[in-house]
Amino acid sequence: MFQGGYQGRYLRIDLSQGKVKIEKLDEEVARKYWGGRGWGGYLLLKELGSRVDPFSPENKIFFLTGPLQGTLTPYSPRFVILTKSPLSGTFTRAVSGGQWAPELKFAGYDGIIIEGRSQKPVYIFIDDEKVEIRNAVHLWGKPTGETESLIKEELKDKTVRVISIGPAGEKRVRFASVIHESRAAARGGTGAVLGSKNLKAIAVRGTGNVEVADLLRFKSLLVEAYKAIKNDPASPARIKYGTTATVAVAHELGVIPVKNFSRGEFEGIEGLIAETMKEKIVIHDESCFACALPCGKLSLIREGPYAGTVLQGPQYETIGLLGSNCGISDIEVVARANYLCNEFGMDTISTGNVIAYAMESFHKGILTKQDTDGMEVRFGDANVLLSLVDRIAKREGLGNKLAEGVKAFSQELGREAEKFAMHSKGQEFASFEPRSVVGMGLLFATASTGANHSLGPTFREEMKNPLTGKGKAKIVVENQNSYCLMDSLVYCSFSRYGLTNLSRMQFLSAVTGWNYTPEEIENQTHRIYTAERLFNLREGFSKRDDTLPFRSLFEPMPDSPSRGNIVPLDEMLPEYYALRGWDKEGKPTKERLEELGISEFIDW
Repeated sequence: MFQGGYQGRYLRIDLSQGKVKIEKLDEEVARKYWGGRGWGGYLLLKELGSRVDPFSPENKIFFLTGPLQGTLTPYSPRFVILTKSPLSGTFTRAVSGGQWAPELKFAGYDGIIIEGRSQKPVYIFIDDEKVEIRNAVHLWGKPTGETESLIKEELKDKTVRVISIGPAGEKRVRFASVIHESRAAARGGTGAVLGSKNLKAIAVRGTGNVEVADLLRFKSLLVEAYKAIKNDPASPARIKYGTTATVAVAHELGVIPVKNFSRGEFEGIEGLIAETMKEKIVIHDESCFACALPCGKLSLIREGPYAGTVLQGPQYETIGLLGSNCGISDIEVVARANYLCNEFGMDTISTGNVIAYAMESFHKGILTKQDTDGMEVRFGDANVLLSLVDRIAKREGLGNKLAEGVKAFSQELGREAEKFAMHSKGQEFASFEPRSVVGMGLLFATASTGANHSLGPTFREEMKNPLTGKGKAKIVVENQNSYCLMDSLVYCSFSRYGLTNLSRMQFLSAVTGWNYTPEEIENQTHRIYTAERLFNLREGFSKRDDTLPFRSLFEPMPDSPSRGNIVPLDEMLPEYYALRGWDKEGKPTKERLEELGISEFIDW
């Protein structure tokens, strides 16, 4: 029986049948996978049939918390969405902070499993014990901000917490996201899966609480944690600038992407750095539920053609992909594009990639005006950027093709066009040029979601020695495992400011009463990552997919401190497999699965 943290139950909602069930959370499963990402990977293996079409009613989507949500544990007001990705066909997970996860726990649930497909648009309203599937025909086609406002008006409660999709999700843009109060659970196309199920939103109101097993110890840990966060030397800059503090550092090292990852130096970088953004558009700081590090920056464009635009951000990733990667040097243009992506419900990372890809294709003459609705799709053109954001979300003209993602569009173009399509396993690169920080290249190649910076970034560890593959496999495995822990408990990755895995596990112990040895923790994180590998293997992925684009592997970096460098993937990959306990083909051995306690999946 759970002593604390977990509510011990979750919702299973069948949209095809219009049925709602409350099911018990298996304590053994919780102990082996914790929650969030770990629990979700296990559920995908157990419940999803092989080779299911991501847009079919048979695909399932999981909204999961962990043991810490709803407590005052720092950096923990987060939820994880998991499904089979319509963009890559792999396991995928998207994470968001805000207020929704604690509210779900206060309502009495650890998670929600969505099955089937509604015949008409609906939204779900969870009000403690009362769970309703409500008509959402009047919300279909609405942007996310308006959807949230209309639901709150309909429920006569401004404090109800809402996650929703926008028009991009409804039209099944393959990188559509789920939005919560201007925050995005962005990657992998989770919003498109909801759109395929005709599910517009999930609103939650909870009046309960979350028990803590050892309250005195928990309070003592809170005091220690808040001191550590305050005293962390990196905290002041993170609070002052948010993630945008990374922009200048990344450019100095040639890491921020420039013009579809073709180079590392951008002449307009001053227009995108943290100081410029703070001076021009930032209004004040914002934080998630009970967070001690207010990294969110509420921004307002005060004048000009985009006057009145309000959003939280942009973040580093968005600045890199919608900014320098598209040749844009104006932070207000990036902010406007970010706002539109949020309202439409689209991942800014994939959106910036596909637009930059179209720009380079036009530059090379592979795309012509006949293909681009008469537009000259050139780097640095703000009007083209904003127009394509709109067209992708609405699947109009060229936007309809870009909505399929870089991989699919490059395959359609042919003519050597795949060589500069910047993705791995079908998911577009995040805002790190792997030729300038090669461990990130190994991360992109091996990430179970396809290219993803948030599955264990190595940037900080590599800053002193970024161009060599030596020792990088060990760093990648360690970081991937650490992020398995954070995603499964569920912590924000910014918990690196003041917390360590030791202090994270101390909070877990105080909240649940559970204790793990260092060896058990290492096995647990390996188990979680290996379960994701098993899912991908079952779906037809193999060693051949643990790769990078031609540009990353064979085109030397033309400028920046990494000039002449490529990603030495063949050097790093065998060592990575060995450290994981996988064979030379990247398959977990039978002995390894038995060691990790997941022998039930040996035949898969």
